[in-house]
Amino acid sequence: MAGRVPNIASDIADHDPPIRLLTEQGSSDGSGQVLLRSKLRAVSRRMGFSEAAREHMELACKEMVTNQVKYAGGAGLVQIWETTRPAPAVDLFAMDFGPGIPNLPAALEDGYTTSGTMGKGLGAIRRLAHESEFYTIPNGVAPEAPWHGTAIWARFHPQAPKAAAPFQAGQFLRAYQDGPYNGDCLDLDQAGSRLRWLHMDGLGHGAEAHDAVSGSCQASRLESDLQETLGDLSKRLRGGRGAVALAGEVDAAQVQARVCGVGDMNAYLICNGEKRNVTFSPGVLGHAHRSFDETEMAFPAHALLMTCSDGIRRTWTLGSFPSLWRLHPQLIALLLGQVLGRGNDDKSLLVIRSTPAKGGTHG
Repeated sequence: MAGRVPNIASDIADHDPPIRLLTEQGSSDGSGQVLLRSKLRAVSRRMGFSEAAREHMELACKEMVTNQVKYAGGAGLVQIWETTRPAPAVDLFAMDFGPGIPNLPAALEDGYTTSGTMGKGLGAIRRLAHESEFYTIPNGVAPEAPWHGTAIWARFHPQAPKAAAPFQAGQFLRAYQDGPYNGDCLDLDQAGSRLRWLHMDGLGHGAEAHDAVSGSCQASRLESDLQETLGDLSKRLRGGRGAVALAGEVDAAQVQARVCGVGDMNAYLICNGEKRNVTFSPGVLGHAHRSFDETEMAFPAHALLMTCSDGIRRTWTLGSFPSLWRLHPQLIALLLGQVLGRGNDDKSLLVIRSTPAKGGTHG
């Protein structure tokens, strides 16, 4: 994975995904660094960022690259993602395969260094970005972990969010071989204290799988009866390739979550240090399937709810990524998608956390 520089074509797809990967470049590749700056300037101008904000984004990106070259020998990658929902943003994600950081809190303080430099890189990223998160698994820690190194996420908003949302969401969508067509699809619809979403996986991959889901993956169509919604969706998919799917709803006011699905989709509730797996009956929308399995569960503040396509490996535990689960869902989604994603399929992952209102709690 280190130094991989794929040709990203996802931004020519004919639907509007909530998040899309614009480019991925190896940090040790000089030409890749030029491409990173060029793509960052193009997307920041298109999205209406101010000149000062664009400068902050470029500085943060430079610090990510510099950190990987200094401490991981350039064994890493830097990605630029464009997010459209729940709110427009540009995400920078850096992930290396180096020794990790033994004392991450100290490394985030200005002046900390192990290489004789000023030591302001990670602290600068935190100051420059509107939102950021840092994660590391040093060598020798968590031997069962499938990855060791450091991951950094920084988000920049073109405009300030209108109001604090009752949820944090993290998303990962990546097509097989980074092609122009993704058979996995995600869509979210938030209203007040409630968030609903539809997560679909067209059978196979490529253009036909994409066509099976692209016109149907609309969370705005979701009704309160999730089973009825999936039944209607199955009728619309008749005569085509078909898909497996999951519909979900979380309600911060009621402190409840529901998921309903069919086929090879997976959901996980992470709460109070435990992981609960939710699976669904076999079947394919548009073809043969059993009745839809619906699960209702408590969803207190700071719990995590994840839904995944079968492009995400299931062979992980909470101990595989120690201390990850308290961090922002977007970092969680990007890291798990990168580490656990299968190389021979489309991949998608949604992570939701319910957050209490400032000064209060729920649950």
